[in-house]
Amino acid sequence: MKTGQAEIWLRQEISSIYDSREAANIAALVMEQVTGLSRVDRLSRRDDPLVVQQLHHLTECHHRLLHHEPVQYVLNEAWFYGMKLFVDRNVLIPRPETEELVDWIVSDLKASGKDVFDRQPAEADETTRLKILDVGTGSGCIALALKKAMPKAETWACDFSDDALAVARRNGSELDIRVDFVGLDFLDEAQRRQLPTVDILVSNPPYIPLGDKEEMQPNVLDFEPHSALFVPDSDVLLFYRALAQFGKHRLHPGGCLYAEIHEGLGPEVVALFENEGYLDIELRTDMQGKHRMVKAVAPA
Repeated sequence: MKTGQAEIWLRQEISSIYDSREAANIAALVMEQVTGLSRVDRLSRRDDPLVVQQLHHLTECHHRLLHHEPVQYVLNEAWFYGMKLFVDRNVLIPRPETEELVDWIVSDLKASGKDVFDRQPAEADETTRLKILDVGTGSGCIALALKKAMPKAETWACDFSDDALAVARRNGSELDIRVDFVGLDFLDEAQRRQLPTVDILVSNPPYIPLGDKEEMQPNVLDFEPHSALFVPDSDVLLFYRALAQFGKHRLHPGGCLYAEIHEGLGPEVVALFENEGYLDIELRTDMQGKHRMVKAVAPA
């Protein structure tokens, strides 16, 4: 099979699952990995035959895609904030709305005039200018993006899953970005005590009620880690309560808590932070116009 034929064949095969544009994008991503050629190079070499090893790789990708497995897991890669990350089924696939959360933090800190964006190597004492903690880091996408943008920030991240932390550490190593990854259960108050006092607390915690399972697509429900997705119907604000309580003791006065939220829980999350004494609470919409992130300032 020739390179050009293979891409057309794969696009047609998965068109029963994805719309035409998404099928074309997925086929292009797969063929780029299978051949090692960019989209432009594949156009000029569309008549090149695939070798046996490439055909095996293509066949495996085809099989997994037809079983609704997300292409990011099939290829073990996902792009986030300009970084290519390794991902597998132990971590959530990074999403655009999480990039918006990171961009909010970066924009706020630029506006504040914090001297943490200098690309020159930071001296040991310079990373004390700003301390960041990412809770439930998964692939490490948030922490790594913030550290890449702000080299002079001391950046920590935690997760209870050893498998997720292995992915995050791999990404940090491959990208040569230094983040201190810590394994602990953030819901356990005793374990939280080992975490530092910080200026920025950020999290994309589990927030989907278990009752919403039936409405979810199989490419999410059957493959992404449920522990990173779901919370009990009886306590959907479980993680936000833990974040608020931790922040009251471990955020410097005037420090900020940023979190991604369920689109239907904005008022409830805002009310929780208000009741915990946080100030200047802001609920923000994503590019789809949905309330998907919140910011709260720690009281003095």
